[in-house]
Amino acid sequence: MKRGKCELCHALADLRDSHYLPKSGYKKMRASDLKNPNPVVLSGGKAKQSSLQVRDYKFCGACEERFNKGGEAWILNKIPQNYGEPFWLHTLLNSKIPIVNSNDLLFSQASIPEVDIAKLVYFALSIFWRGTRRWSAVEGGQPPKLYLGRQEKAIRAFLLGRSKLPKDVVVTVAVWPYKKVYPMAMMPRADAGTGYRSYWFYFFGFIFLLALGRRIPAQQQRTCAYHSPEKFLTLSLALGSLVKEAISAELLSLDRSKIESMFKEIQAIRSKTSSKE
Repeated sequence: MKRGKCELCHALADLRDSHYLPKSGYKKMRASDLKNPNPVVLSGGKAKQSSLQVRDYKFCGACEERFNKGGEAWILNKIPQNYGEPFWLHTLLNSKIPIVNSNDLLFSQASIPEVDIAKLVYFALSIFWRGTRRWSAVEGGQPPKLYLGRQEKAIRAFLLGRSKLPKDVVVTVAVWPYKKVYPMAMMPRADAGTGYRSYWFYFFGFIFLLALGRRIPAQQQRTCAYHSPEKFLTLSLALGSLVKEAISAELLSLDRSKIESMFKEIQAIRSKTSSKE
């Protein structure tokens, strides 16, 4: 630990070795059966399997526990545990009758009591807000810093449990719409061309979208997972396609031979396991 000012509560305290993305999330990106079990990370435009994580001394123990109880523990217990594992949420939603909104499917909190929308919202905002901090570089690269403007203080107050979110902070919680779930996480990035500030990130089958300002479309405000009376969970092919294209573009920038080698190794392990069953 390191003595200093907690960047969330601003108290002078012993700071923990904090992670931008949850530490346990990195563990779940590992493939324990591989010769090199570490997740693939981007380093200097090339793919590298590494155990290094985006981390720094940022938050006190009390605030780390806030993050954990607020949403981290819940989502880390609900995401796929292994490569190729079916996503339980797909099975659940297939048994429900959604509200059709244009090309999106909406599920109210009341219709899916198994899903804690409030914890998903808190988790999303905790990650977006962490993106406003300056993190130490890893493998020669530093995550881009997010700019949340005047809403940054409001989101911080929400994370501390001191106030509700203002109307111009809209959170969309969406489910990956495709059967094959990418067992990976992508840090928040800007969604350009919207006419207002917007960021998104992907986390093991969940897509989180944050919109800020007064120009947010009425439909997006209406389906907000926080402000809507129904506390909607969204399944959107359009949003899924956006994220899928971004993931594909990022993979194309990597050393594909290393990725393909890892996938072939995974497939070989699966084949051996299947033959024994």
